[in-house]
Amino acid sequence: MDDNKKKSIKINNFSEIFEKYDSIICDIWGVIHNGQELFSSSVDCLYDLKNRGYPIILVSNAPRPGEEIKLILEKMGLKKNCYDKIITSGDLTQKILNDGSLGQNCYHIGPDRDLKIFEGIKVNRVSFDKSDFIFITGLFNDEEEDENTYLPLLKEGKKRKLKLLCANPDIWVQRGSDLIPCAGAISKKYESIGGEVINIGKPFRPIFDEAIKNINSLGKGKFSSTIVIGDGIDTDIKGANDYKLDSLLTLGGLFSGQKIDEVYKMINNKKVFPTYLIEELIY
Repeated sequence: MDDNKKKSIKINNFSEIFEKYDSIICDIWGVIHNGQELFSSSVDCLYDLKNRGYPIILVSNAPRPGEEIKLILEKMGLKKNCYDKIITSGDLTQKILNDGSLGQNCYHIGPDRDLKIFEGIKVNRVSFDKSDFIFITGLFNDEEEDENTYLPLLKEGKKRKLKLLCANPDIWVQRGSDLIPCAGAISKKYESIGGEVINIGKPFRPIFDEAIKNINSLGKGKFSSTIVIGDGIDTDIKGANDYKLDSLLTLGGLFSGQKIDEVYKMINNKKVFPTYLIEELIY
């Protein structure tokens, strides 16, 4: 077995590692659903773990408040109480928007479905020429555009030395069987041309800080062995690596359809190593 395979152990069921951990931080999109339907095995697994006393915090790079994500899950058919709390990059982004550090006027890039992030926020959506900063929640049309669509605007933003606030650092997300570009692709493009970027959400520390704080609150400090579950190498697993937490990479989301050797190759190339791999989240 080569070195990179030694770093990530393939398991078939979560029960194989159950006794090593006492709490969970779990991704939503790609682990619990694919944007169109729930993964019933994942829901059942989390439900079983919740009933065994695991605190379960769901974390998402969705640029929307956690309460809205809760409603979306319910509309998709989530009936079981399989988690304790949802924390989103949208929740954390609202705090930054309200502290006034970036200014009062933003040029917003993103679809209308993300507009709830502005509820209760003291920031105005204005034209690009009048903006104090660029705020990205997604692409205007993620089925026809990509990050290069926005390159002329980003170049102008760099000339004006505008900061870019990104509420969803995901590069891609699974929608059904397709991969769709996310706000993180634009953020990364701006950074590549020298623009100043503030990314909120995974893999960055604040969202993990918030999740751990909630776990400690639920257990009054008694939980000390948390595992992160996700389908994103650059978000879930890198965040876990940086936070010194063990992690489980599920292969039914962004890696759907890829051969295991291809997954190991990507892990090795990126030098971002999950503790475990699993085809789908099953207890």
